[in-house]
Amino acid sequence: MSTMTADPAPAQSASPARATPGCDPATAAVVGMALLAVALQVLRLTRPGGLLPGNASDTSLYLGSAIRLVHGVAPYRGFVFLQPPGVVLLVSPFAMLSDLVGSRWALGAVNLCTPLLAAANVLLVGHLLRHRGWQAVLAGCGLMAVTPITYDALANGMLEPLMDLLCLVGLALVFDGDRLAGRRRMLLGGVAFGFGGCILVAAIVPVLVLAVLAALRQAKRLPPFAIGVAAGFIVPSIGFFSTAPGTFVHDTVLAQLSRASGTLRTPSIARLEDMTFGVGAVEAICAAAIMVGVIAVGFVLIRRRLTTLDVFALAGLVTMVAVQFAIANYYNHFASMVVPFAALPLGIAAGRLSQRWPRRVAAAVTAAVVLILISVVPRFAGDSAPQWQGEVDAVVPPGACALSSPYQLLVMSDRFTSDLPGCTSMVDPLATVVAYRHDPKGEEEAFQAALSHTDYLVTTTTLTHALWGSSLARVRSYVTDHFRLVRDGPVYVYVRHGFRVA
Repeated sequence: MSTMTADPAPAQSASPARATPGCDPATAAVVGMALLAVALQVLRLTRPGGLLPGNASDTSLYLGSAIRLVHGVAPYRGFVFLQPPGVVLLVSPFAMLSDLVGSRWALGAVNLCTPLLAAANVLLVGHLLRHRGWQAVLAGCGLMAVTPITYDALANGMLEPLMDLLCLVGLALVFDGDRLAGRRRMLLGGVAFGFGGCILVAAIVPVLVLAVLAALRQAKRLPPFAIGVAAGFIVPSIGFFSTAPGTFVHDTVLAQLSRASGTLRTPSIARLEDMTFGVGAVEAICAAAIMVGVIAVGFVLIRRRLTTLDVFALAGLVTMVAVQFAIANYYNHFASMVVPFAALPLGIAAGRLSQRWPRRVAAAVTAAVVLILISVVPRFAGDSAPQWQGEVDAVVPPGACALSSPYQLLVMSDRFTSDLPGCTSMVDPLATVVAYRHDPKGEEEAFQAALSHTDYLVTTTTLTHALWGSSLARVRSYVTDHFRLVRDGPVYVYVRHGFRVA
C-alpha cells in the first residue's frame, strides 16, 4: 500500500493553453458537451407529450406529493411515499406555483429545468477531469452528454440525475485535483452526498467507497465527511421522521428492500443494454467491452502511481455496476446512476492514453461521440407520449374529489387538488400496494378508506387491473356498487352515483 499513499500530479496537467482560462481546449470541451446535453433534452421536451407527459413520468408523483405537503398533508404520515423526502422538498416551490398556474403547468415548469440538470452534470464531470487534460474532459463529458438512458431518466422522474448531481457536487468538494481536500470541504462534500441520499438511498454506495478511501489514506478526513453525510440526510428528513417514525422507516427502507429482493428478476443482458446505449444485446456487449477495454488499457499501459481519484473512479464504477445487477426489481432508468461513475474512469483513461497518442485519442473520442449521437438524435426526434388531459377534463369537474391510477392522470390535467373537505390524500395507488405487500388486510382498508372519500376514479385500464392484487376484490366490488363507468378507454372514468359529469 505504500506505493499508493502519494497523489502525484498528472504529467499532462501542465499545458500552454492553461495560461488563458476560459479559452483552453478543456473549457471548450466542457461547454460544448454541456450545450449538447441541453440540446438533446430540449429535443426530448419538444416532442409530443415531452413537456407535459401523460404517462410514465414519476415527476407527476413527486409534484403531487409536494402539492399535498404545501397544503398541509405530509408524506409518510398522510399518504404512502416510498422514497426519501428530498425530492418532495426540492419540488415544493413548483407545488406552490401550482396554486397560481395549476398542476399541469407547474409540471411543465419542473420539466423545463431538466436541460439545466443535464448540463450541470456534464459541467461537474468536466470540473473533476479538467486537470487530466482536454482529451479526458472530452471523453468523460462526451459520455455524459450522449448516453440516452440519462434522458430517459429525466423523462421518467429525475431522481437518478438528481442523485448524480449531488454526488458530483460532493466529489467536486471532497477532491482537490487528485487528492482529498481539506476538512471543511470534506464536511461540505459530505453534506452534498447526504442530501443525495435523501433523494435516492443508492448514494450510499459512493459514500462508502469514499469513506474507505479516507480511512486508508487520510484518516483525519473521515470524521468531517461522515458528519457532513449524516447532517445532509438527517436535517431534511428529521421533520418527516418525527411525525411518523415507523411509517417513514417502513416506506423508505423496508418496502424498498422487499422490492429489491423480489423473485421476478430483469435479465442481466437487458440491464447491460440500459447501462450502455439502449441497443441490442450484441451491441451492448460490444459497447461494454470497448469501454472496459479502454479503461483497462489506460490504467495498465500507462504506468503511473494510482492517485486517490484514480482509485475512487475505478471502485465507484465497480460498486455502482454491481448494485445494478444485484437489484431484483429493476427499472431501466436505474442505469442512469452508473453514467457519471463510468464517465470518470473513462475520462481518466483517455487522459492517460493521450500522453502517448494525443491526436489519436482525441480523434477516437470525437468519432465515438458523433457515432452515438447519430443513433440517438433520430430516436429522440421520433419520441412521443400520450396526452390524456382532455379525456380527464371532459369528465372530472375542477375542484372535485378524484383519485387516479396511475397517479399522473390528475396532476397533468389540473384535477389533483380538491375543494371538498375530507377528500382522500392518497397519491400513488401502486405505492400503497407495495407498502402493504405483506399486509393484505391493511391494503384493503387503505383502498376502502381512499375510495369512500372519492367521487371520481380515473384509470388507464379496466377496473379489474386498475386496483392491483387479488386481495382487493371487495374494493372492486365497492366501486361497482357505488360508481358508474362514464368513459371507456383509452382513459376509464368512474363517477360516484349522483355526481355530475363535467
